[in-house]
Amino acid sequence: MVSPFPSRLLLDWFRRNQRPLPWRKDYSPYHVWVSEIMSQQTRIEQMLPYYDRFLSQFPTLKSLADASPEKVLKSWEGLGYYSRARNFHAAARQVVNEHGGIIPSTKEELVQLRGFGSYISSAVASIAFNEDVCVVDGNVLRVASRYWGIKEDVSKPATRKKMESLLQGALPPGSAREFNQGMMELGALVCTPVSPSCGECPLKKGCFAFIHSQQDYFPVKEKKKKPSTKHFAMLVLVKDGKYGLVQRTTQLLNGMWEFPMVEYSPLHDSTHSIEKKAAALGYSIRLKEEVGLVSHAYSHFTQEAHLHRVEYSPTISVEWFSPSHVKGIPLSRVQQKALMFLREKDIL
Repeated sequence: MVSPFPSRLLLDWFRRNQRPLPWRKDYSPYHVWVSEIMSQQTRIEQMLPYYDRFLSQFPTLKSLADASPEKVLKSWEGLGYYSRARNFHAAARQVVNEHGGIIPSTKEELVQLRGFGSYISSAVASIAFNEDVCVVDGNVLRVASRYWGIKEDVSKPATRKKMESLLQGALPPGSAREFNQGMMELGALVCTPVSPSCGECPLKKGCFAFIHSQQDYFPVKEKKKKPSTKHFAMLVLVKDGKYGLVQRTTQLLNGMWEFPMVEYSPLHDSTHSIEKKAAALGYSIRLKEEVGLVSHAYSHFTQEAHLHRVEYSPTISVEWFSPSHVKGIPLSRVQQKALMFLREKDIL
């Protein structure tokens, strides 16, 4: 039998303990939307400086919709998961063009926008408009699975559907904004992944994990495989005090600028084979010495970029940027690290 959820205790706890986050001042739908998009895969403490910077550049939905894609990507630089920024920009234009600049107020309408899955549409509908829909994120899954003792794998759709049903049943009508934020806040501040502060938890009397001392067991998740490492030769193109860069058109990091990159296997590819791979991508080059190594960990792989000086054809298809101009274009984190290294080594 499923334990009844003490929703009122959670609401009382949230009212006393909520952090003074900027979008909570007036719950502006645009501000809530920005916060939810940015906080996906990013801790709130890390996200806040980006939130402030983004809103200083795009204070209104209309200003975001009117901006160029490159300017939006540049403002997102450092947050990662750049598809979020591209989808956000497209959805902002969709709201302006199809909804007269007014953000829809229901989950059913919001889910039609670009980049709006179940989570974002539920979060914006409930937090900005107080619609009675529950939100299920990582923090909520942890709190709920510990409270109810859910022993199924939370990464499976059937388990999430079960949790959603339980949470929807626990949500007090008219209190979705506080209930959903209370669950997320409890997971962030008290019911943490490691060493949860159970003594401070308003739910502890009915919590299955606390009663059975099984906090470390929940939530149940299939162990992830260790992320792979991918190696790239980064072609450092330099001419007359400028860097030669190209703009990505692939799905990953689409629209970002970079030194041309050639993926290779350190155990199998010779210098000659890397040069052949570069030629297949349209870069007729000869590798010279490797001058450095930079790396960056993504969620699903680690990228190691080996910086190489190269000889190249004068007609190589790149755009040339001065160091000052580079500061104004969107760059991935590994490219930022590479440019920082090159400046430190005075390679220009």
